[in-house]
Amino acid sequence: MTPTPHAPLELRQHWRYVLGCFLGLASGVSSLYFYSSGLFLKPLAAEFGWTRGTASLGSLISSVLLGCAAPFIGQLIDRYGARRVTLISLVGLSTSFLLLGVWTQGLASFLTLVTVLTLLGGATSPLSFTRILVGKFSRQRGLALGIAITGTGVGAILVPLIVTPAIASFGWRATYLGLAAVVLALLPLIAYFLRGADAAPVEEGRRRAPQGSLKALADPRFFRIAAVFLLCSVGIFGTIVHIVPMLTDLGLSPNRAAGLASILGVAVIVGRIVTGLLLDMFDAARLSATLFTLSATGMLLLSTGKPALVLPGLLMTGFAVGAEFDLAAYLVSRRFPLNLYSTLFGGVYATVAIGAGVGPFLAGRLFDSSGSYISWLCLAAGLLLAAAMICLMERPAAHATGTVAAAGSGES
Repeated sequence: MTPTPHAPLELRQHWRYVLGCFLGLASGVSSLYFYSSGLFLKPLAAEFGWTRGTASLGSLISSVLLGCAAPFIGQLIDRYGARRVTLISLVGLSTSFLLLGVWTQGLASFLTLVTVLTLLGGATSPLSFTRILVGKFSRQRGLALGIAITGTGVGAILVPLIVTPAIASFGWRATYLGLAAVVLALLPLIAYFLRGADAAPVEEGRRRAPQGSLKALADPRFFRIAAVFLLCSVGIFGTIVHIVPMLTDLGLSPNRAAGLASILGVAVIVGRIVTGLLLDMFDAARLSATLFTLSATGMLLLSTGKPALVLPGLLMTGFAVGAEFDLAAYLVSRRFPLNLYSTLFGGVYATVAIGAGVGPFLAGRLFDSSGSYISWLCLAAGLLLAAAMICLMERPAAHATGTVAAAGSGES
């Protein structure tokens, strides 16, 4: 996309893509499935006699599988177009929810259906929706990404409020059917708002990924970006998953701890929009370093154990939680040819998924060995500061001038 003196009109011109991506992310696997999976643990465990750990296997398998599959899903998006792949994947996600409600008869069938859901619904993640936005925006790319990715934050707030009473009133099977209906109901709206998203009037060849594009994952610049988001995801997700027990250990009541933890949802939404605005004004690597340092400071405040520092610590930590995907999407889109975007962003997504699995486990192990979260919070802060240092070693990228110049990969 070539910047023009009227670039501030980008958002006005392409608002429907932002809205379509927002709705898609709010109803996709990263929101509707991820934030609802924990709500089904107790009813599934009660019906089939599973332990809580056994019931959690579905979330673990889904996270690991999506991370492994992400670069290959990215290749499909680069080859066939994000809109086409996403709409098919939304149908697959809806069908998978339906099958979970109807065909789950035990652990083997449940895990099989979760695997099917992950593979069929994997393209409803930020992989596809960010690809649409980086292809349509240049000057206001950061803001567009920030607004759209708040869809997952909205999901984090609304899904528990809707799914929990639905399970209590209608049962877990009927609730899975309800989730299938939600995705199916939003599908026509998403398809309408994203019409023309795969059009490439200038960059005609961008929808066909070059052969061997997975080799781009070996680029040293990609390794640095992947290392940054692996480090920050381990630190951030490890802290977020344990935040409620961490607060109750400080003497807060469970209700008070849950109320403070809910502030993270607000911080996620605000963080993504503000970060998006700042990405359009400042170098992305320097901004990333600043946000990671801010989050590390928040974790160190939490490690003091002082109740007066809990709220500022949570807000500072949560602000970075709200920035990881738009920062990654922006960095990849500015530093690599656009026709490799989905494959490379899929690689970053894989590192985030790995970090999201390793972080909570490591935090729990450190708590078991020390009896407190202080050692974990110090380690998490160190990981984020290391990520910030890697960012500061990056050369500033040309700002708002499109992606790295490459034959056949200019922005439309």
